[in-house]
Amino acid sequence: MQITNISATNVSSDSWGEFVEFPLVTVMSKFEEYNNADGDNPQARRDWMGPVGDVVVEVETDAGITGVGHGNWATGAISTIVDETLSKLIVGEDPHERERLWDMMYRATIPFGRKGAAIEAISAVDLALWDIAGKEVDKPVYELLGGPVDEEIPAYASNLHPVDHETLAEEAVEYAEAGFDAMKLRFRYGPEAGRKGMAENEAIVETVRDAVGDDLAIAGDAYMGWSVRYAKKMLGRLERYDMEWVEEPVIPDDLDGYAAVRESSSVPISGGEHEFTRWGYKEMLERGAVDILQPDVHRCGGLTDMLKVDAMASTYDVPVIPHSGTNPHLHFIAASTNAPMAEYFPIPEWYKARQEEADDRESTYADAIYDNPPDANGGTIPLPEGPGISATLNRKALDHFSID
Repeated sequence: MQITNISATNVSSDSWGEFVEFPLVTVMSKFEEYNNADGDNPQARRDWMGPVGDVVVEVETDAGITGVGHGNWATGAISTIVDETLSKLIVGEDPHERERLWDMMYRATIPFGRKGAAIEAISAVDLALWDIAGKEVDKPVYELLGGPVDEEIPAYASNLHPVDHETLAEEAVEYAEAGFDAMKLRFRYGPEAGRKGMAENEAIVETVRDAVGDDLAIAGDAYMGWSVRYAKKMLGRLERYDMEWVEEPVIPDDLDGYAAVRESSSVPISGGEHEFTRWGYKEMLERGAVDILQPDVHRCGGLTDMLKVDAMASTYDVPVIPHSGTNPHLHFIAASTNAPMAEYFPIPEWYKARQEEADDRESTYADAIYDNPPDANGGTIPLPEGPGISATLNRKALDHFSID
C-alpha cells in the first residue's frame, strides 16, 4: 500500500460553539482587553484564538482507504506545514510504517517545530495513519493496541462554566443525576482580581461541592491563568473541598513553578494539554511537576507518541487522563491500564434552552465536524464502534465550517 495524496481543511473555531465566550480565567486574563472574567467581554477569547479551531487531515492510499485525523488549535499553520513539508515526506510511502514516518516528520520540522503547530500537524497525520491501519483490517484501533481493558470507559463531566451560582449548582446536580462520579469546573479569576477574585473562585468550588455532596470527585481548571504565588494561596483555600485535581495552575513552561505549587498542597496538580512529544512529558515527570498527565493526542504527537508518553508515565505511577474526549482518545484509553477515565463535554440543559430561544444562533459544539461524537450514558462511554479511529466526517458540517 502507498500513500497517494494528503489534504488539509481548516475548520472555523465557530464549530466550537459559544462556550469560548463564557467567563473563566485563561492564560490571557492578565491583559484587560482579553479578560472576560465578569462576562462583559464575550469576544475576548475569539480575539486571540484566531479563526481556525481545528485542521482536518485526510491521507489517501492506492488501496482506496482514506485515513482521517485532525490537529487542534494552531491556526492555519497546521495546513501550511502539512502542504509544504509533511506531504513531500509521506506521499509515496507505506502508511504501515508509522514509527519511521513519525521520525521523518519530526526531524524534518525541527528547525521550526519541536512544539506547537509542527507537532500538531504531525499528530493529525499520525492519527490518519492509525485510521488507515484499522480500516484495512476492519478493526477499531484499540484492538490494534492490544484490546480493551474494560467493557466501557468511565468519564467525567467537563463543563460547569461559572455563568452564575444557581445555574452552576443546577448543572452539577444534573451531571450527578446522570450518573457521573466526577466533574470539572472552571475557575473565574486570576491574580489580577485580587482577594475578591480568590473568594469568588472558592465560592465556585463550594457551590459545586454543596450541590453534589462529598462522594463525588470535583476537579477545577485554571487554564494557565494563575501565578505560582497566587496558586499556592488559592490551593490553601481549596484544601477543605477535597478536590480531585487542579488543572494547569501556571504556564506550561514553568515546570519549577508547577513543582513548587504541587509541593505546597495536598491538592493533586494536573497538566500537559499544552505539552508536546515524549521529551516534553519526560521533563514534566522528572521534575515532579504533576500528579496527573493530560496530553492531547491531537497536539502531543499523535497516537504513536501518546503510547510512549503513557508507558513512561506508568513507570512514575502517574495516571494519564487525556485532554478532551474525542474518538482517538477513547481508543487510547480503552487499551491502557494507566488511563482511568475520559473527559466528556455534556451539553447543559440551560444551554440547550438558550439555543432554542435564539433563532439566529447556530447550535454548534466541538464535535460538529464528525457524524458520531462520543455519547456518555450513566457516566460511562461505550467502546468506539467502527474500524480505525471510528470517526466519520460530517461532510455537510465540514463544508459549512471550512475556511481558507
